[in-house]
Formats: sequence, structure tokens, C-alpha cells
Amino acid sequence: MATDLTIEVLREIRDGIRELHEDFNARLDQANQRLDQTNERLERVEHGLNDLGGFMRRIALDQAKHERFHRHHVERLEGDVADLKERVHRLEERAGS
Repeated sequence: MATDLTIEVLREIRDGIRELHEDFNARLDQANQRLDQTNERLERVEHGLNDLGGFMRRIALDQAKHERFHRHHVERLEGDVADLKERVHRLEERAGS
């Protein structure tokens, strides 16, 4: 009789371990699915950030090009304004004399 009881206890332990194993595997599968979904979302975010980075680099390069273009023209215009001021000053001196 003690042997039958021992066998029954061992069977219950075995069945409990099987249930625990099945539950663990089910939870592990769910966790893996969520991890796969998260990885897919992160890949989309990564691609979006890479695209945004390229776009920002193009904007920065274009901005630098425009600044160089405008700086050259502003310097030229400032020289022209200084020249015109000098010419007006000389004309005013002649008219005043």
C-alpha cells in the first residue's frame, strides 16, 4: 500500500511538472511573439530615424551653401553701399563749395 501511495504521489508530481512545463512554454511563446513585434516596430523606427538623419544632413548642406552664397553677395553689397556713400559725400562737398 505504501508503494501505491508513493507511485500516486510521484505521478502527481510528474503531471504537475508537465503542466508547469506546458504553461512555461506557452508563456515563453507569448513573450517571443511580443519580442518579435517589438523588434519589428524598432526596425521601422530605426528606418524612419535614418531617413530623417539623411534629410537633416541635406538641409544642413543646403543651408551652408545658401549662407555662403548670401555672405558673398552681402559683402559685395556692403562694398557698393560704402562706395556710394563716399560718392555722395564727395558730391555734397562739391555742391557745398
